[in-house]
Amino acid sequence: MFKTILIPIGNDEEIETRIKASVTMAKKFDAHVKALHVIPTLKSLEQLTPYAYYSYDLYTRIWETQKNKAAERKKHFLDYMKKNYDDYEWCQEEGDFMHYLKLASRSCDLTIVSQGEDTYTDIMGTMARFIMESSLPVLAVPSSGLDKDFGKNIMVAWDNSAQATRALHDAIPLLKMAENVTIVSISEKRKPKNTTEDICAMLARMGIEAKGLNEGEHYDRSERIMELAGKENINLIVAGAWGHKRITEVIFGGVTKTLFTNQDIPIFFSH
Repeated sequence: MFKTILIPIGNDEEIETRIKASVTMAKKFDAHVKALHVIPTLKSLEQLTPYAYYSYDLYTRIWETQKNKAAERKKHFLDYMKKNYDDYEWCQEEGDFMHYLKLASRSCDLTIVSQGEDTYTDIMGTMARFIMESSLPVLAVPSSGLDKDFGKNIMVAWDNSAQATRALHDAIPLLKMAENVTIVSISEKRKPKNTTEDICAMLARMGIEAKGLNEGEHYDRSERIMELAGKENINLIVAGAWGHKRITEVIFGGVTKTLFTNQDIPIFFSH
């Protein structure tokens, strides 16, 4: 059950989308929403530009600007939540963003992040790194947000890996609330075929009716998953994240890369 939901605030353009998504999820599970904003210290600002030499006054002005933005973000978050939900808190820290994000996530059930763009920077960036290093599930939301039917039609991308197994079990609370659940397995070259019968049977014992789709080999598994998601009107995909080395997926492509950057369907990831 997702009773504590974390959203990193930050200074990017998708803050509003994450806040709204947190309220949608919180209402489903009667959960507490925890917003985290981290202001860089003067020292951490200097570490961001190790090969450039700026004056202390410049770093101080940047730091003051960050603090002012934090005050604006806090006001916006509190104003929105007062109108739309009643169980929330604002947490603010100074220091390394990733350190505090991982620390906060350990006392939460789910973290909501924004999906990235199909660029090296985004796929190797902070949120992708967090998905890899967090020990708890992550909901990656497209820039369009969560639609009104979010979670009604769920697809599980199944490949019998440890990551997919973790994602499936982490998503059980959502699967129990879904109207339709589809387990998709796509065969890979030189690997044993993965069937969905055992998984569907396990879910049935939990009261979750799921149908299995056992697909043959496909030249691009990620493309096929998205094709099937479109045909099945899927509004949430559950998947294991980065079963292969992340740098390999960045260079050659991979299922996680495509899902994390698809910008159409929300993805529930576990690693």
